Amino acid sequence: MMSLVCLACGVALAGVSLSVPARSAALERWSGVCLVLGLGLLGVALHGARG
Repeated sequence: MMSLVCLACGVALAGVSLSVPARSAALERWSGVCLVLGLGLLGVALHGARG
């Protein structure tokens, strides 16, 4: 569940970065961090579910 929250936050931050050009660099950086973290957590969860 946490992985889906991280992925959703990453997508939301990416969307916000498009509407706030002054803060876009920082928001895109955090968006990337959230997306990588979410994908990593999802990979760990799927690997744990397999065996």
